[in-house]
Amino acid sequence: MESWSQVRIFHSGDEYYLSLIQDIRQAKSSVTIESYIFAVDKLTNSIIEELTKARERGCTVKVIVDGFGSYYSIPQLDRLFAQRGIEMRVFHPFPYPLLWVRRLFSKHTSQRSWVFKSINRRTHRKITIIDEKRAYLGSFNFTQDHCESLIGKKAWRDTGVWVEGPAVRRLVLAFQISYLRTYLKGIINWLGRWRPKSEPHEALLRLNTTQRMRRRLYKDLLMRLNRAQSRIYITTAYFLPKRALLRALMKAARRGIDVKILIPGKSDVPMVKWAAFYIIRFLLHKRVPIYEYQKTILHAKTMIIDNEAFIGSFNLNHRSVLHDLEVEVILNDPDSLHNMLQQWQMDIDNSKLVSEKDFAAPSWLARLLYSIAFRLRYML
Repeated sequence: MESWSQVRIFHSGDEYYLSLIQDIRQAKSSVTIESYIFAVDKLTNSIIEELTKARERGCTVKVIVDGFGSYYSIPQLDRLFAQRGIEMRVFHPFPYPLLWVRRLFSKHTSQRSWVFKSINRRTHRKITIIDEKRAYLGSFNFTQDHCESLIGKKAWRDTGVWVEGPAVRRLVLAFQISYLRTYLKGIINWLGRWRPKSEPHEALLRLNTTQRMRRRLYKDLLMRLNRAQSRIYITTAYFLPKRALLRALMKAARRGIDVKILIPGKSDVPMVKWAAFYIIRFLLHKRVPIYEYQKTILHAKTMIIDNEAFIGSFNLNHRSVLHDLEVEVILNDPDSLHNMLQQWQMDIDNSKLVSEKDFAAPSWLARLLYSIAFRLRYML
């Protein structure tokens, strides 16, 4: 069975970013970052300083940020990176309200019409690649929200991982495609249609760069759920699954598979929780156990299906399936599985089992809000 040569899993933002900063300090040739959110705060200021030192050592340093996720920080990031000789590009930029900001922003794309055509296409990945050998990924954005040392007990619960092995080359290629899309989008999309039907290392790495890959990955996930033999443990920050996935979960539960779903008790995007209200109530009626994490905001995106663990940026919602660029690694070694099962149990211990009483008939105002949010679920 194909596997990664080295793996390290993180469930703490402090540990994740300490390791990342250490690897940036030791980088010899290149550091590339692709992130949905790249804020400007205490954490990222220290990372930017390390990227600057890497650039001064002769490393190639490139950063891609999403035009929506990093919207408010892009003007400041543009100045910070330009002063330090670091190349930053914006994936599908949004227009800014002030003309002078728009002029500053326009250099990141050669055709402003793309702004409106691509408004719903985002890069939701969080990838850092060191020397094209080690890749960090998971659900950690570049923001101090994940670090208890900086914001205290309110730090979000996330999971990340670094991996090494031949499959890292696929992540390097994925970054290069995202980079080219920031100014050659039409050509790259056309070339993407001619990609082979199977991808190298897809037993270890799930990338949805093209529409063909999106369809294949979704069918593959449904197949894995339908073939599960013992357990399906899902941790997701935004739970708005398509109907086929709901049916697969219910069928697995009826077959006697241990199906459990962990969602946030408090969400950073409340509208997603409203939209999921009737879905969760439906699953509870079908006797599928659902837990709500209580300790802090749950932002992790992981799954355990039988003896394989999945860590990445994928949410079980329409955006991840239909629109956003995502990435996920599959870990099949015993140590990684043991690590993920331990963390699963810790998360369950910090959660409450949701009952149908918790989702009893809401007030007319709540029903209205939930109904509106549900109809907007394709955008959430």
